[in-house]
Amino acid sequence: MNKHFEPLRPNRFFGIPDKYEFTHGTESVCVYDLETLDFVKEISVGPNPDCHATSADNRFLYIACHDGLYCISQESLTVEKVLKLEYLYAVNALPDGNTLLAHDQAGGVLIIKDITDMNKIHLYKRIQVIPDGKYRCEIGGKGNFTKDNRYYICSGWTQSVMYKFDVENDFSFEIFIDKDERLYCGDDLVMNKERTKAYTACHNPQAPSHLCVIDVEKAEIIKEIETGRGSCGLTMTMDERYIIASNDQDDSISVIDTKTDTVINTVSAKKGFDALGIRGYIQGISCGTDDSIYVYGCSGNGAIVRFFDVANCQKYTISYAGGKYDSEKGSA
Repeated sequence: MNKHFEPLRPNRFFGIPDKYEFTHGTESVCVYDLETLDFVKEISVGPNPDCHATSADNRFLYIACHDGLYCISQESLTVEKVLKLEYLYAVNALPDGNTLLAHDQAGGVLIIKDITDMNKIHLYKRIQVIPDGKYRCEIGGKGNFTKDNRYYICSGWTQSVMYKFDVENDFSFEIFIDKDERLYCGDDLVMNKERTKAYTACHNPQAPSHLCVIDVEKAEIIKEIETGRGSCGLTMTMDERYIIASNDQDDSISVIDTKTDTVINTVSAKKGFDALGIRGYIQGISCGTDDSIYVYGCSGNGAIVRFFDVANCQKYTISYAGGKYDSEKGSA
């Protein structure tokens, strides 16, 4: 069976067990017990923490902040290293286990090497992807790889384009799909099992968002799939059959069957957030080895949601430092 490579949790692809689940607060990382989803600890980091990823060996957690990359030991649950880099918001671990791609908010991609050695970890190079480089001019958050892992493909957010980076040619890049308004606010991207199709979430906070389905060989959009309001995060089940999109404006997930390219289930956690008296705004997303889907709240309260058996049911649990909500029990 194929395993999905998740740039946020590459350890799962390599069969390295998880220790914890994570989300972020206002200037912190919130740690949760994997089995119970109980809150464990809050770790102080920099301002505006955003996407986080683990190392392939699962020894470290990396979180992108406004003032740099914070490297956290999963043994001590403390910050071991900070690379002072400006305006980071996204991180993607590469399959080589040694390299991290960090996206910044000035149109750049930073290549970080030796990521599991805190004495050697360093910025290898920064690539100016968007020519003008102005602040708040960024590309999408999470990309993925072609079948041979040579090319990293990602979306262009408000640029309405897609990019292709050549991993074997020092990360040289080119436009993969040129300007197309259907790609506006393209964020996370995943590939189907055969790597013949790419899917990117196109965020719309006011109306249903959509996924663009792309023929990878032809580099063209072949379909749009309507999802929920504010689709941004994407992941896949471990067998790469189902795509799950997080919808930040209605605290829901949309489950897409890659065999039919249709939405087969929608699950909203809004009732649970309302019962807890906190805001959801769920965005970042990853898939556990048991196909539980973890979605991270981005409202500053450090909340996390675990969705179960997403293709077939409506079950979920919300956890944060102040309490829990179980959808089956219907109470906080």
